[in-house]
Amino acid sequence: MTPEQRLNTVKDNLKQIVGIHHVTRNYSDLDTEMDKHERIYAVLSSGFPQFGSLYDTEDEVHNFMIVAQQLVNESTTGEQKEAIEFSMLEVIKELVAQDGEANEPLNLELVSARTSRQMDPIHAWVLFELRFNDL
Repeated sequence: MTPEQRLNTVKDNLKQIVGIHHVTRNYSDLDTEMDKHERIYAVLSSGFPQFGSLYDTEDEVHNFMIVAQQLVNESTTGEQKEAIEFSMLEVIKELVAQDGEANEPLNLELVSARTSRQMDPIHAWVLFELRFNDL
């Protein structure tokens, strides 16, 4: 399976989990589609696959990211945004767990999750860094 096929599979699997929310492979949807959807998840490649340690192995590691974003009003408290962001984290953890239970897993690994409420007062958002191991 190519990296693009794997990313599309992640998008499809994520769509099954989140149902009503918008899931895309297009970064610009975070701006252009925000007024049409309560929450958006963008599945994006974050670079080309890297090969195993000094080419000693044929293993590849391909990093990618999922940006989860929800529009909130300026009166939303930090505590409320944090609750939204933790709910986004639970969705991504479920995605990774379901992959681990699948017969042909993508070998998803959640590497990190970052947010910054100070940078964006009208969005609750999380940048998830993930990877495929052993492409």
